[in-house]
Amino acid sequence: MIKINVSPKVKDNFYNQIIQNFWNSRTKRYSKKFEKKEDKKLVFSKSLSEINRIIKGKLKGYDPDIKLEKLILADYKYILKLVDYINKNKKRTKLTKNNKDIFLTLYSRLKNTDFIKDLGIKVCPYCNRNYIFNFTKSKKQEATAQLDHFFDKKTYPYLAVSLYNLVPSCSTCNQRKSTKQEDIFYPYEESFNDSVKFTVKGIKTRDELRKEDLDFFDESRIELDFDIKKDKSKVEKHIEIFNIENLYNEHKDIVTELLQTRVIYSDDYIDNLLNDYEGKLFNNREDLLRLITHGYVKDEDLNKRPLSKLIKDISDELDLI
Repeated sequence: MIKINVSPKVKDNFYNQIIQNFWNSRTKRYSKKFEKKEDKKLVFSKSLSEINRIIKGKLKGYDPDIKLEKLILADYKYILKLVDYINKNKKRTKLTKNNKDIFLTLYSRLKNTDFIKDLGIKVCPYCNRNYIFNFTKSKKQEATAQLDHFFDKKTYPYLAVSLYNLVPSCSTCNQRKSTKQEDIFYPYEESFNDSVKFTVKGIKTRDELRKEDLDFFDESRIELDFDIKKDKSKVEKHIEIFNIENLYNEHKDIVTELLQTRVIYSDDYIDNLLNDYEGKLFNNREDLLRLITHGYVKDEDLNKRPLSKLIKDISDELDLI
């Protein structure tokens, strides 16, 4: 749901992590033989230059200057065109099993915990429901996130270690997307958040909430809906692929709490809290609103806490933020 921003540091660290597989500390050159060390019997042993000859031999019709170093940081536009070229030239671009293993083994050696930490996102960008941060176990960093290959590595092994083809996601979203090649939101370029808003049917204002004899404990009266601003077909496909509607209807308690909160917190009450405690309990109005709603109120912060988009959209609809 939320766009992923990639800093120069992320790109540098990711690139170096892949390319270090070929670094020879003795000669100080990228000439080290790349071996599948986890097997007693080597499946292959290739240098970086040999791998680049394989890539160029198969893909020079797409780009005469193509090589692994270029694939690692290839942007989405480049990847899209390459995918199209592979789809149209399947026989010509097909790799042997051993050559395909080169890319898959490179991926298996990727330290996804370092990559996820560098990106700085804590919540799945596809659903905004589940945390995907790292944790420490036995003094070792482990990841709750899985890396979804936007274009699956079985069909497109050349993209197995392309940064912009790897989307950190929760296991639920990764499994639901699987190898599907649907027109969904690509998190490095666009955001579901920009095209659609969560909305709740029925009463919207604080005065209406106070006047009506509402049963705040009856979640069956809560009806979540989507206000699609643009990209209708893509929004609907994203909702379908990641089961957004059904999953979010299991979070009606969050909406109920926001309705209750809106009754408790009048505009005057919020202003008084700000006057009394700014600089003591919170730094500014934004901090106070996060305390009240239990969610972030800026779009750029929605990837810091699960369900922040739902909370922000409904809070905005209730004029709570």
